[in-house]
Amino acid sequence: MKDGWIRLAKRLAGAMDDLLFPADVACLCCGAALAPGEAQLCEACADVLNALEARQQAIEAATVRALPAGISYVYAAYPYEGVAKRLIRVLKFDHVRDAALPLARAMSMLPAGEEDVIVPVPTTRRRLRMRGFNQSELLAREMGRILGMEVLPLLARRDDRAAQSSLPAFLRRRNLQGCMIADRRAAGRRVLLVDDVMTTGATAEEAARALLDAGAVSVGMLAAARPTGRRREDPPFLRMHAPGEKRARADGNE
Repeated sequence: MKDGWIRLAKRLAGAMDDLLFPADVACLCCGAALAPGEAQLCEACADVLNALEARQQAIEAATVRALPAGISYVYAAYPYEGVAKRLIRVLKFDHVRDAALPLARAMSMLPAGEEDVIVPVPTTRRRLRMRGFNQSELLAREMGRILGMEVLPLLARRDDRAAQSSLPAFLRRRNLQGCMIADRRAAGRRVLLVDDVMTTGATAEEAARALLDAGAVSVGMLAAARPTGRRREDPPFLRMHAPGEKRARADGNE
């Protein structure tokens, strides 16, 4: 009986998303009406997103960062700010699945190795029940469709831990230690790990540990966004339309 109520609640939530954030009518970031031919984003938000993508490419080229243990490379499509940040929050906190589409398209253009399989970072059971989907898996599925690659959910979380965003950086690795397990089908595979936001690398390290313990040959990682290390003010037109802001503050970022 309980499962039936959960399924009904998810269907109602999906219907409400379609009503409040129709992807073919209103921009997912600012709420402006979409012109014919526009998809998910209005021209203004799309231009801002393209500029963020170009800036992130420059950041990646000019910045040398230590890689998380077990990860052979990490690339992000956008800095975690502005329109990119808004899209991720709309996806995660307002549960609007179409917000994954522009993010996944940009991620599919990032440099990567010769991986055999795309593997999404798993979410917690609590968040999966709440959202009805794993945002990283949505990104991975769309990337797999674009790149023609197999997508397998080879990682699972053993249990729920404290939200990573609620912890200081030095506690994040301890919080995640031993929380993931990988399917033995990872053995002999070169894995492309996919996540929405790459912050300290603690989640990536735990995912890589589990995959390599299961016999994966290598693990590379692509993320939709990565913080730049400094806060930037959102443009005024985005601050006026922040559909995921209140819930994001209360819920926190994974």
